[in-house]
Amino acid sequence: MKSWSIWLGFSCLLAAGAWAARGGADAEQAPAPSGASGTTAAPDESVLGTLDVNGSANAAPLPKLAVMPLVTTSEADTTLQLVVKKDLDLSGQFDVVDDSAAPSGLYVHDSPVDVAAWRGKGISVLVRVLANKLSSGKVELLGSAYFLGRGQDPVFSNRIETTSAGVRTASHRMTDALLGALTGRPGGFASHLVYCGRVARNRQIFGIDADGFNLHTVSPDGQTAIAPAFGPGGDVYYALSSDMSPFRLVHGRGAAPVKVNLPGSVFGVAFSPDRARMALSVAADGSSRIYVGGADGSGLSAISTAPLANHPVFGPGGKMAYVAGGPAGQRVFIDGKPISPAGFNASAPTFCETPEGLTVVFTVGVGNGADLVATDARGGNIARITQNQGANSYPACSPDGRLLAFFSTRKSDKGPGLYIVPLSNLFRVRRISSELGDSLRWDALPPS
Repeated sequence: MKSWSIWLGFSCLLAAGAWAARGGADAEQAPAPSGASGTTAAPDESVLGTLDVNGSANAAPLPKLAVMPLVTTSEADTTLQLVVKKDLDLSGQFDVVDDSAAPSGLYVHDSPVDVAAWRGKGISVLVRVLANKLSSGKVELLGSAYFLGRGQDPVFSNRIETTSAGVRTASHRMTDALLGALTGRPGGFASHLVYCGRVARNRQIFGIDADGFNLHTVSPDGQTAIAPAFGPGGDVYYALSSDMSPFRLVHGRGAAPVKVNLPGSVFGVAFSPDRARMALSVAADGSSRIYVGGADGSGLSAISTAPLANHPVFGPGGKMAYVAGGPAGQRVFIDGKPISPAGFNASAPTFCETPEGLTVVFTVGVGNGADLVATDARGGNIARITQNQGANSYPACSPDGRLLAFFSTRKSDKGPGLYIVPLSNLFRVRRISSELGDSLRWDALPPS
């Protein structure tokens, strides 16, 4: 019961912080310390910067890309074309045109590519994908890409062989390969996200593909699960409580226990990129600390000194970020030093290895809402990612570093849900799901 009392106390304090607009409690986030919000003057919002609402008008136009609208011959053929076209649009690297922009004609599997006709429609890049059933019962996916200003031949061709059940995942891998050929950096769509969502009065862990398909439960029904993270072998680890018991560390749908020789409740978990180390947030005696040790739970030792430390996350080069409370409010720390602006309640940091370099993204409470901001690993070069669109929370970066996923309560666009935005173009926001939740994490699928 003591563990649950601590968790409920955390939830009540959080309601006054960055998540007030969502009206939800988050067991994975540390609370703001007493007096850090509510009774103090509002912090100077100008330190967060301003999102340039005219930025989209001044941005360089994206290359126009078309996916050849072939007449499909099978379910695999249809799935491949739909997945690749949606992924390329979500990537934010191209202006993906509608099928109506294609030169007139009927396009079948063996139709030749009329480069001049496509170029005459203002298309810069043409992608052609198709699927064939093989005599072995498997499916062959073929993809090619053309730079229409560089002759008749494709600049890239790729073949993937898969089972019928694996066509959707293989289609994402085809997109990633095409992006690698077209931009010099492979995509990150062969991936999935996990998060914590509400089910009646409980909280459960859910998984979803990077394009919003395949929503499914990860944790057992009827129990309270929080704080998911991808661990060894791509398995999902999380904290689980049954019948008001302390939260314990488990993994997988079967909730296999992980031995942790620490007293208290586990409220957060993270693994290093190589899955060799694990970080835990453990609450006991009214406080919480970050512990780091082996991925199997061995050799755990405390690394945090600030009070109420929570939400650990590993970055490249051994960096460690977490959230903790203090006199200036709840702040984001990296390697023990605060990087988020003083005076704001900050939470949910994530590392993004973007093509331009390492970026840290986190949420700050602003008025009655919450916004996402980005900084470098020292807290400099702060830039706003969202503004005046409800509560935007729990950022997670794609494996290729290009995209940011987050939950939003916005009423614009398509309304509340799970959104994806390219960090290179903050005005190409796309909703991939109407689901809301917290503690979002994004990771590549294990190799096929």
